[in-house]
Amino acid sequence: MTITLVHAAVPADRWRSLHGASYIIHGGSLADQQTPTANDKKLSLVIDGAPAREIFNSIGPDLSETCSDEKGDRARIKKGVSCTFTTKDKGAKEGPYRCWIGINLKTGDSVATMSC
Repeated sequence: MTITLVHAAVPADRWRSLHGASYIIHGGSLADQQTPTANDKKLSLVIDGAPAREIFNSIGPDLSETCSDEKGDRARIKKGVSCTFTTKDKGAKEGPYRCWIGINLKTGDSVATMSC
């Protein structure tokens, strides 16, 4: 019900469809996934393309170091939102931008999702 009220409060032209996203519900960390339990349940989203570019541009500045040694690669992180720009993927269908978003479903807190 709350979502309906919030949705109604925001003009319809402000909402956007989210294509190019995938998610997983898991326990443990994303790198060391475990079966979710009643006390350990997290949602991890990965978003590509234009939505990822918009998120990337919203959470600057760039980190001084990235997980990659490729010239031109960039990374930005704000709590449970991690985004990368990968130079070699400029021509890829998904594009060079990718963002990971992590949420602890028990507490509602953001959680790190991406590691080198």
